Amino acid sequence: MSNAPATTKSHTVRRKVALLTAIGLGAVAAPFTLAAPAQAAGTNYACSVTPLRPVFAGHNSSGVKLVDYQIQVRCNTDRYVNITQERWEEDDWPNGDDHLGTSTFSRHLNQYSGTVTIHNVRTLVDGEIGNEEVYQKVSFQEGSNGVWSPYTGWYYSGVTSMSN
Repeated sequence: MSNAPATTKSHTVRRKVALLTAIGLGAVAAPFTLAAPAQAAGTNYACSVTPLRPVFAGHNSSGVKLVDYQIQVRCNTDRYVNITQERWEEDDWPNGDDHLGTSTFSRHLNQYSGTVTIHNVRTLVDGEIGNEEVYQKVSFQEGSNGVWSPYTGWYYSGVTSMSN
């Protein structure tokens, strides 16, 4: 039997329980923190750019499926926006994701423009057996009176799985 007062034992036990609980919650949450955020909106100074999850957009005249990679843009004051969009097909580890292409867009918006949606319709690339898992990422800069911000980091859309 210990000679330590009961309150000291109680605090020690509580600390151990709290530590074990925190470790357990961290182990459960870890897989979710590694996933890329879905449809993350990027805000620089006066503009916000959101890459949306790609959507099915019909078929072309040859019967190939089309994918619409949409980007929403909103500015709360007069700005020019330059956007770089990269389109990707997701692959499981250890294979790297496949780069499908890059596009650039320039727009002039202000507080009266509201939310503008840029549509970039592309054919679905058939690069593997089974479904194609497509997503996009965007980076942007904004300018006013000849002064431009640096480009932002990359903002990712959610992933869409489409059959070939």
